[in-house]
Amino acid sequence: MQRPVFLFSLDTEQFYGPPMTTGALKAYFLVHGATAAATDVQLVHFRDRADVTHWLAVEWPERIAPLARAALAEGVQPVFALSCYTWNVAEFLTLARTVKRELPGALVVAGGPHVQRAEDFLIEDGIDVVVLGEGEKTFTGLLDCPDRAAWADVAGLGFLDATGAPVRTAVRTRTTDLDELPSALDVLELRDQNGEPMYEHVAYETSRGCPYKCSFCEWGTGAIGTKMFQFSLDRIRSDFDRMVAGGLQDIWLCDSNFGALKDDLEKAKMIVELRNQHGAPRTFATSWSKNHNSRVREIVRMMHRNGLLPHYNFALQTLTPLALELSHRTNMRANDYEPVVKELAAEGVPICAELIWGLPGDTLREFEANLDHLLTIFPNVNIFGYTLLPGTEFYERRDEYQLQTIPVAGYGKAKGEYVIGCHTFSRDEGAEGYFLITAYIMLARGQMMPITARFTAFAGGISTTGLLRFVLRKLLLELDCGAVVNGEVDQMAAYESRAEIYLALLSQPERAYEIVRRATAAWFVEAGRSDLVPQAMKLLELDEALCPRVGPTRTIQRSFGFPAHLVAERLGGMDPVDEELLAREEAVELTIHHPARVGEVLQDPDGGLWMRGRIVEAQPLLELGPAGTSSRLGSPDPATV
Repeated sequence: MQRPVFLFSLDTEQFYGPPMTTGALKAYFLVHGATAAATDVQLVHFRDRADVTHWLAVEWPERIAPLARAALAEGVQPVFALSCYTWNVAEFLTLARTVKRELPGALVVAGGPHVQRAEDFLIEDGIDVVVLGEGEKTFTGLLDCPDRAAWADVAGLGFLDATGAPVRTAVRTRTTDLDELPSALDVLELRDQNGEPMYEHVAYETSRGCPYKCSFCEWGTGAIGTKMFQFSLDRIRSDFDRMVAGGLQDIWLCDSNFGALKDDLEKAKMIVELRNQHGAPRTFATSWSKNHNSRVREIVRMMHRNGLLPHYNFALQTLTPLALELSHRTNMRANDYEPVVKELAAEGVPICAELIWGLPGDTLREFEANLDHLLTIFPNVNIFGYTLLPGTEFYERRDEYQLQTIPVAGYGKAKGEYVIGCHTFSRDEGAEGYFLITAYIMLARGQMMPITARFTAFAGGISTTGLLRFVLRKLLLELDCGAVVNGEVDQMAAYESRAEIYLALLSQPERAYEIVRRATAAWFVEAGRSDLVPQAMKLLELDEALCPRVGPTRTIQRSFGFPAHLVAERLGGMDPVDEELLAREEAVELTIHHPARVGEVLQDPDGGLWMRGRIVEAQPLLELGPAGTSSRLGSPDPATV
């Protein structure tokens, strides 16, 4: 009987693609494993957590457990190997405990970024051995071991010895010639038996390593290493060709600093060429180089011109000096990146900044000021709550920095911990920071009031972050959409259920915007800028017209008493809107295309940026009539925004 080996992987709920990591492990073993002929390697790839639950309830008792017991009866040890990341490790620990409880003789192996502190997972989690560092060669060496005693000779393993003491074997030397590693695509099926594509997305690496050692990240400080190595261009082109032929539409390059290597420009040209020849891929995304040099900008512009770029991120993470120092980061100077951002934003490049709230060294006051400032520079900001990850410097120094954490909701401790307090901000300030993230994501990034928020940022002397928090608090208190306990907003509950709350708000737009208008006016008055209330109300009209919608795709017409299309164009290009433009009495009718389908295609506020309404035409009107009727002056060329 062949030895059964099951390799498990699980995507995030927003991304389902072929199992490239476990596929790479299988591909290497089939080529280099001494015991490959006697082994049946099966890839078990889960779409989401529900798939894991189904597998444990149905596949495990009906098919897998009987097969594994039959192997044990013939003296063959079955192997269950888990590729562990923060988003899946809780489910995989449940799977591991189930296997070991019902089949103590099976071998359970864990690898991946989340389990690099092997000692944390070897005692009580049903795991026999952990793969440390790069997995291909280590996993093959483990499978080729004739018995447990031979584990000591395999570099890159962590396990318990006969006395229960943790053992780490020699450090696995990184692979410098990545072409030694066979492609995962050698063993993966991308189309089903009817020839239809099985996946839309793919996560693919063209290089390994990261030159930075950020304290919050394991990329450079953990198993992956600081030296960058890359696959050859011939290998990459071969894989790209196969991915497109397999029907994959969206490529996520999981390189740490795309654009940092000279060959990255050639890789980008390959993708553009495939797009022009075959219509695929549809989109391209990556983690961009921290040095946004001319080569990076050339790649970005090329991707944007060819319709491939959903976003281009400046990974600033924090602007607070102490947080930067403790994180071992040095950002570009503001006077270096501000003109670049403005130039790219004016070209329509979907550029955004990345910020993390909760890093040791930050404070709520500085974080608010940083965000207020960035909102005058970047069209969009991606804000993440800081999740403390095993294997990082901050994890090791958590006591020194007095880190206070809570489990990531619904995941259990293994999935990660939100940092909610430390030596530079209190627990209450930490929760308020998470609420600020929630308010920004739902109201600005979610496209409920992004134009009004940007106008506020440019107005000066008034806090956009304060406005967003104030409005969201009013919405939660007045609408029955969750996160309110005993008449008070539960800030962390709002953060953790932001997608559900966002969909609830958009399901009742008239009521929601009535509250938004009232709260916005109150905030400007409270801030001593009642003179801005009439302008803010006009901008909220435009926000409401462009906000993502429930229902089918459709095109609508909306009339305004000011040049709304010009206002949207200026603010979209990160230019302030002067009082004269907003005060101009100029009737205009906008034709707005809405992808709509909120709650169907659009499931969370992050998608609002791509599912908002788009102005496709602006027609001057002679006058605004009753009940939405109007008279056109003529038929000028459409104004596209």
